[in-house]
Amino acid sequence: MSPLHLRRLKFLAVIGILFYGLIFARLVSIQVFGHGKLEREALGQQTSRVILEPERGLIYDRHLLPLADNVDLSQVSVRPAEVRNATATKQFIRTAAGVKGLDRFKRGRRNAYIRISSQVTPEQEIALRKSALPAGVQVEEVPSRVYPLDEVARPVVGVVGVDGTGLEGIEQIFDRDLRGVSGWATLFRDGRGLEHQLPQSMVKFPEPGLSLVTTIDRDAQSILAMELKQAVIRTGARSGTAVFADPHTGDVFAMATVDGVNPPAGSPGRNRVIGDQYEPGSTFKLLAGCAALEEHILTPEDSFYVDKGEVDMGAFTMHDAHPETRWYTVRQATALSSNVCYAQIGTKVGASTLYRYARLFGFGQPTRILLPGEAPGQIRNPSRWSARSLATISIGQEVTATPLQVLMAYCAIANGGILMRPRIASALVNENGEPVRTYPVERVRRVISPETAETFRSFLRDAVVMGTAQEAALPWCEVAGKTGTAQKSEDGGRGYGQGRYMSSFVGMVPAQNPQIVGLIVLDEPRGSYYGGAVAAPVFRDIVATWATLGRGPVRIPAQTLVTASAPGPSARAVPDVRMMAADQARVVIRSAGMDCAMEGSGARVAVQSPEPGTSARSGEVVRIVLSTDPPPDTGFPDLKGLSLREAVARLSGLSIRIAAVSGSGQVVEQDPPAGAPVKVGQACALKCAPRSL
Repeated sequence: MSPLHLRRLKFLAVIGILFYGLIFARLVSIQVFGHGKLEREALGQQTSRVILEPERGLIYDRHLLPLADNVDLSQVSVRPAEVRNATATKQFIRTAAGVKGLDRFKRGRRNAYIRISSQVTPEQEIALRKSALPAGVQVEEVPSRVYPLDEVARPVVGVVGVDGTGLEGIEQIFDRDLRGVSGWATLFRDGRGLEHQLPQSMVKFPEPGLSLVTTIDRDAQSILAMELKQAVIRTGARSGTAVFADPHTGDVFAMATVDGVNPPAGSPGRNRVIGDQYEPGSTFKLLAGCAALEEHILTPEDSFYVDKGEVDMGAFTMHDAHPETRWYTVRQATALSSNVCYAQIGTKVGASTLYRYARLFGFGQPTRILLPGEAPGQIRNPSRWSARSLATISIGQEVTATPLQVLMAYCAIANGGILMRPRIASALVNENGEPVRTYPVERVRRVISPETAETFRSFLRDAVVMGTAQEAALPWCEVAGKTGTAQKSEDGGRGYGQGRYMSSFVGMVPAQNPQIVGLIVLDEPRGSYYGGAVAAPVFRDIVATWATLGRGPVRIPAQTLVTASAPGPSARAVPDVRMMAADQARVVIRSAGMDCAMEGSGARVAVQSPEPGTSARSGEVVRIVLSTDPPPDTGFPDLKGLSLREAVARLSGLSIRIAAVSGSGQVVEQDPPAGAPVKVGQACALKCAPRSL
């Protein structure tokens, strides 16, 4: 080989060595130094992380009946690019989501994804199951929030938005606890872009939200809303508010807001019990009365002379609603609600003392109830009072309060002189029903002595026996209470409007040892406007109906029930329509010679009043509350395979109590078994086991 060829061969060899050396170096760089980075990039292309939403906690009433529940509803969506038969797809959408769904499909034909209906109705759900699914159409189950009492409890329970966040009421204030903690899972993507969950997939399971046990009584809430709605219709009021509580614990049994044809300003469903402020009128007289007794300024038998229902207060003249010339004791002045007497009582008490008692009783400051949107009310400092303020504030003018503040002040009279913090929640519990956080009863302070409270309570009893509140009387139980009829101020706060009144009544039963205190407020009733004439009967009817059910803190005495149950010549026994379909219940009630009044939306009767078997006259109205759940077809539902939450939701919708729950996970056994006849008041025991993977 010539030297020239040898040099060329060596040159090529060097070039080859350098070339393969570079390739080797690159391989080392990729396989050794760049391995971690490339592995992460490949993993990112092959896997994706999806968020696992937690199940929202339930909201229960004081008897563990649901006020807010979770169900899975179907969501219909379309991918236009995958549609093969447009005619069949349109027909399916029309059946499943109606005309609105079809319009969404037509408007979004150029989009990659169209949500036709986020939540279909039960009727549409049935139609979906009977129809074949066209190409390009997807039906997915999505969690949804349902409220068994629907609008009846909306102002207090609240509502969640489309993203599952609490927007109002209890849902809003306890949103963080009810929401739970989201989880996640990794999915592997194949060459076709399809995602799969493999055994090596990483999963962090979501933590379900805590459930809330409230102080609300579902029976009381239904009755309160039903009677209040009837009162608003009957009186033509712009709105009505009502709230009932336990005076010894501050537990709120029920609160309702009903708007009339021309409601006051504010969003629909606004909780006016805590958010609206009004001049309380004569119900505010408890301050001057209690202060005079507690400070020993007056005794119950001290008297005031009233000439023709008026008195000269110097700068102005105070008038009574009914001009009379007579002597009034303090007791009589309270029972007959004399403005003239109480203007003089307030003058004797003095501005600083009256203001101090107003603050002691909680006026001008929030009650701190665990609900959003509470207003504080207003009472000015005495340094800003005019010459007539002391007299007018003594009768409930020049001061504003919320209905809840007035109620809690009277709860202090009922329980012996202690101001309680109103309680709407008693505990947060986990999936097993174990308390995670409790909300104890809270005594704010003592405002008057037990003796003063008992004396003033006797004044209120006299108001029902012989005073302005006689329409609140019950034949089987002593009632104590105070009426209020306050003129409404003109818009802008200058002077009072003619013929515009806030009519109210606050009552307690039994008068000797009250277990219930309730307030009724009607805004601008037409015609008769005195609180004793329009608001007191509503309180009476609510207490009577609730007591008839036999599950509240006050019950009709057995002897009264025995006497009432013996039908007279024109009396008939009330038929049992509980759990019947709405139409069937109406027919049964009318066949018995009675009228039927329905409340709520749904297909099945959950509560009725009067109770089945009690005596009722021909033509008497039987009030029924409908449930939002459909009636059972064949006895007990088959709960096997359902999660514990789903099983509880199914049973609560049928008014079936949970007797016991053992284990956790999905239901594997139930007692009574599926198909067994459902009897009123029957309970069901559940046995659960972890879901097999």
